[in-house]
Amino acid sequence: MPNYIVLVKQVPDVSKITDNAFDPETGNLIRNKLSNTINELDTKALAFAHDMRRKSKDRSGKIIALSMGPPMAEDVLRYTLGRCADQAILLTDRSLGGADTYATANPLACSIRKIVEEIFEGDENYYVIAGMQSVDGDTAQVPAQVAEELQISCAACLTDCRYENGEFIFTKIISGGSQKVSLINTPAVLTVADFEYPLYATFERTRWAKDFKLLTWSNDDIKAPNIGSKGSKTNVIQVFPPEKTTRKQQKVEDVRELAEIISEKLAGEDQAGAGKQGSEEKAYVLPTHRASSFDRSHEGKQKEVNDFTMLAEKLEEKGIAHPDEITDELTEKLVEECKDSLPAKAVRELIQGFSYVTPMYEGEVWVVAEQTEDGLHAGTLELTGEARKLADSLDVHVGVVLAGHHVEPLKEELFAAGADKVYLIEDPLLEDSDPCASRKAISSCIETYRPQIVLFAATPLGRVIAPMISYRLSCGLTADCTQLEIKDKSRKGEIAVLMQTRPALGGNIMATICTKDSSCQMATVRPGVMKKPPMDYSGKGEVVPFKAELSEEDVSLNIIRTEYGGSGADFDADVIVSGGKGMLSRDNYERYVGAMCDALKDCFDITVERGASRSAVEQGFIDRGHQVGQTGTSVGPRIYLAFGISGAIQHMIGVANSETIIAVNSDPAAPVFEHCDYYMVAKAEKVIPRLTEELTNISKSVEV
Repeated sequence: MPNYIVLVKQVPDVSKITDNAFDPETGNLIRNKLSNTINELDTKALAFAHDMRRKSKDRSGKIIALSMGPPMAEDVLRYTLGRCADQAILLTDRSLGGADTYATANPLACSIRKIVEEIFEGDENYYVIAGMQSVDGDTAQVPAQVAEELQISCAACLTDCRYENGEFIFTKIISGGSQKVSLINTPAVLTVADFEYPLYATFERTRWAKDFKLLTWSNDDIKAPNIGSKGSKTNVIQVFPPEKTTRKQQKVEDVRELAEIISEKLAGEDQAGAGKQGSEEKAYVLPTHRASSFDRSHEGKQKEVNDFTMLAEKLEEKGIAHPDEITDELTEKLVEECKDSLPAKAVRELIQGFSYVTPMYEGEVWVVAEQTEDGLHAGTLELTGEARKLADSLDVHVGVVLAGHHVEPLKEELFAAGADKVYLIEDPLLEDSDPCASRKAISSCIETYRPQIVLFAATPLGRVIAPMISYRLSCGLTADCTQLEIKDKSRKGEIAVLMQTRPALGGNIMATICTKDSSCQMATVRPGVMKKPPMDYSGKGEVVPFKAELSEEDVSLNIIRTEYGGSGADFDADVIVSGGKGMLSRDNYERYVGAMCDALKDCFDITVERGASRSAVEQGFIDRGHQVGQTGTSVGPRIYLAFGISGAIQHMIGVANSETIIAVNSDPAAPVFEHCDYYMVAKAEKVIPRLTEELTNISKSVEV
């Protein structure tokens, strides 16, 4: 019978993040300045492991908790021992600090090998179980990358399991539905998206856990080759607070007034782009295409732009027209002239930076397509439009990898969205988008054609295959990006690199990240964050067939049943009514959000859908298929109504494409008020009955 290794992480309490919690130079979190706790989804992973062992009716299988972190992370390991873990191991070493997901997965995988060899005595029948993601990073990359390093299967986004006829049957989330699957082989990595049966510590086990002697390993014990910042494949360029909103932030005192606002918005024409994200950035121009050899207006940091501009002005005053004309003597004069504003080293690097004009990467900009039961996933088309912008600024082609079985007819829609080429991988073994088979086929295609950028939709499938592919190809990967830009880092000789911006630490900060030491730059983007491009069906392109060398051994999952719809939400609706933790209970959510949806449908000729915040989903108010936000589904309705939602930045990023955002919350300091157009400070359960009544009255008066 199997053994279990549960990955647990000590994370900061993201509700108590302060401005001095980050290193301003590296962007790394200074963890000793924060209160810490166990990652919530890892507690569910622990309970999942306990449930698997219980259902298999075999107590001989061991549950081993493994954590990587500073010495104080032993607290989370004692948490696991107090519930069900039989052994706990802390991997702690200063050399492991500052790691990205690539350099986190590598030492964890090396630790797992040591556990299997020394504790399981070489028994390969085991599961590695982890929470789907951690609240500090929210990337969901590490478990899949651990699987890739160990060359084992990965079943992600699990919510339940049962044990039948000697095998585990898992329920997993997929785009638009769920699947029942079993694993063809073990060992395997499992990630848990939700699990409703928590574990509680007993007094006896708590006392035992307190005195238990943990195993403590350093990198000398596991000998991981890729660790810390040196082994990482990404760099944090800068961290900064989330942008200020351009929303109206108009307070509404009267429910009748709020009803009139809703009625007016629904009766009027769509305000094209009224709430769409961000203004268009100035398009990137390659250095060789710029009017001046000294134009460095596309640097990644504004300070760099300012410094280059100052030096360019000095050079032009001296009659210098090209970087080749700068002598060593002139460089030293400029060092002297700038000594009060810039260090000598910086001046020399800036002057050298003017000479760099060759892009750091070559190749096309690619998107990895994903299919649903109805055709292409909406996120694929959004990313193809985004890839078109990036490729145009780099003067290269857009390619889309289309992998599956009988998927060639989808090429026309990809060409209409802006693709120049479709790399077609047709194989019966790819029909069900098996993660291991897909990652092998797509990785091989990337290795063959060597694009410089590859984009994935951050769907349940994309969040598994993207980290597996990036790790397999030793490339950096940034998750859940909200902005992608081509910029320069001329001082370091890095021209035309992809700057990837994403929220972190529960949305308390934004981070701009670059790939390093990689042949390709990879990123995932949540569906709905980018705009779908205008479709031009007159557009044509080239189909490039690619033969993937696949066999039955590459398939990792046996799909027992797939269910679409049901709990799936129609997030293309005109209005989305969402409830948060402030709804207090599932009954309140059903009663009041349901009443609001019914009233809107009765009063107006529109489509309406229910939504929910992450907190509401985790408290069981509604299933995960209705979760709105960057960690759920990004939406863009005509009106987004938020009742009892606090307004975490990750939620607001996911609704930023809404034309009008209206919020009702009893907390006058709720962050949601800073990101909406209209708001009321009141309890949702008091407002909704009156609001539905006023909407009905307005509707009747219009009919008369």
